[in-house]
Amino acid sequence: MRQFLYYLILISLLVACAPPAAAKPSVGAPSPTVSLTALPTLPSATAIPSEVASATPVCESSYHASLKIMPLGDSITYGEGIPSYGGYRNLLGALLENDGYKIDFVGSQQSGENSLSDADNEGHPGWRISNIREAIGSQGWLETYQPDVILLHIGSNDLRYGNSAYAPDNLSGLLDDILARLPETHIIVAQIIRTRWGSDAKHRFYNDAIPDIVASKGLQVSVIDMREVLSKNDFTTLYHPSPNGYDKMAHAWESAILALDLGMCVVAP
Repeated sequence: MRQFLYYLILISLLVACAPPAAAKPSVGAPSPTVSLTALPTLPSATAIPSEVASATPVCESSYHASLKIMPLGDSITYGEGIPSYGGYRNLLGALLENDGYKIDFVGSQQSGENSLSDADNEGHPGWRISNIREAIGSQGWLETYQPDVILLHIGSNDLRYGNSAYAPDNLSGLLDDILARLPETHIIVAQIIRTRWGSDAKHRFYNDAIPDIVASKGLQVSVIDMREVLSKNDFTTLYHPSPNGYDKMAHAWESAILALDLGMCVVAP
């Protein structure tokens, strides 16, 4: 009995002194959670500027402060019929200013002062093409006024009083003289208006020659067809338009000037 008691004590001591068994992992135990390295915070995206709008053409009145127009010709340019009205210049100035131009009519003559704030022109009643040629040499209009645009309506008195057969050659020589003095100026040549009773054979001969003459002078010279702009009711005399007739001429000149594409609008800085 005593031996059996000693045996139980020995077994108890052996069990107490034995190292603990390694714990077995549980089947299906979750893998240890791996702490992920925090992703760096991306800087907020720089705002992409919206596309810069292309510069918008802006009409600047000062840009055209030096746009000088010389109405050149005979009594029709002067405004005969009702001189106080100012001829085609009366409406033309208003039309061009409405288009964005600031106009300075230039010339040694004045007519229509009661209707126009700018009555300057180079219209000479009764003059022929040869008279204009002589005067630009002797009086120096072109050098004095330096026009950017010349509106040339001339030849009516050549057909009435002169030898109309020479009118085309005289016109060609006049254009050469102008370009020799002012090679950068723009010259708009009118196929001249009819009379109250229409265009006769002399008118047709002269007007038909003008486009070829103009074409031979280069890009600074252009033509405007005024042969059928007026009707018989647009005259105060046989040869001179009424205010309504002059206004019709003004619209024709306006179209011809706009066709030059002179850079009416500039891009503002």
